[in-house]
Amino acid sequence: MRSALAVDKHKSKSLDLDGAANPVGKHTPRRMRRAQEILSAAREIFLEKGFGGASVSEIAAKVGVVEGLVYAYYPTKRDLLNDVLCGMYVPLIRDLEESFSRIQGVRSRMRFLIWRHLRVYVEEPGLSRLVLHEVRTGPEYFKSVLHDLHVRYTAFLVRTIQEGIEQGEIRSDADVELLRSMVYGGIEHRMWGTLFGRGTIDIESTADQYSQIVLSSLLTPMHKPSSDISEVPDVVQLLQEARERLDRVAGMVSSKSPSILSSTPKLRLRNSRNRKTI
Repeated sequence: MRSALAVDKHKSKSLDLDGAANPVGKHTPRRMRRAQEILSAAREIFLEKGFGGASVSEIAAKVGVVEGLVYAYYPTKRDLLNDVLCGMYVPLIRDLEESFSRIQGVRSRMRFLIWRHLRVYVEEPGLSRLVLHEVRTGPEYFKSVLHDLHVRYTAFLVRTIQEGIEQGEIRSDADVELLRSMVYGGIEHRMWGTLFGRGTIDIESTADQYSQIVLSSLLTPMHKPSSDISEVPDVVQLLQEARERLDRVAGMVSSKSPSILSSTPKLRLRNSRNRKTI
């Protein structure tokens, strides 16, 4: 199976998971330092004013350079935004790759991926708002490096489902793409209010509940956890049959007890004082 993070040759150089700025031109140490300064300024302005409200001239002024120099590094404002958001995606994908390799089993992996995605919204609400509100709403998104990175990010869930099907833990008729949309789209909907300051969530509790909801429809019967004995019909049937047999035996003993006692040979017991006949 192809790695979830395999790099296609036709992809942009920004897909190299180096975690650094990717300006046009040579990546000399001096140029990379300047690119990082521009990105840091752009990040602050984007978070403060949004993508539409920010201007390249403001970003240049914050760095202390002329506007033309910014364009020499990033030809468009959209290129700047893409690199700012790559600064969120790249470390996140690396963290997922490292942690995912140590986790085994569909339940554990599913819960981890849901828990990690919830953390993104809590830890990076500003950048998350940019992605949902000003990046993914445009038609150019589907041809952008950010779309490619998002596909890589969600590929861990796809891999979890596919391997679960192969190992017999997940139903063979599970629709992988539908499940990917359901998991990440559902979390996005749940977190929308939180991103805009309307309430908070308990990440651990939400991850537990959401994982249970997703897995309840995915796992094959033999892999479903059972918290209630009533969910195991075979066991209930066996216990019921055993009880009926015991009741029958008890009834037989009760009805025969007089004859049994009358037919029992009399035993003579001797003790130190006298003899008694039973």
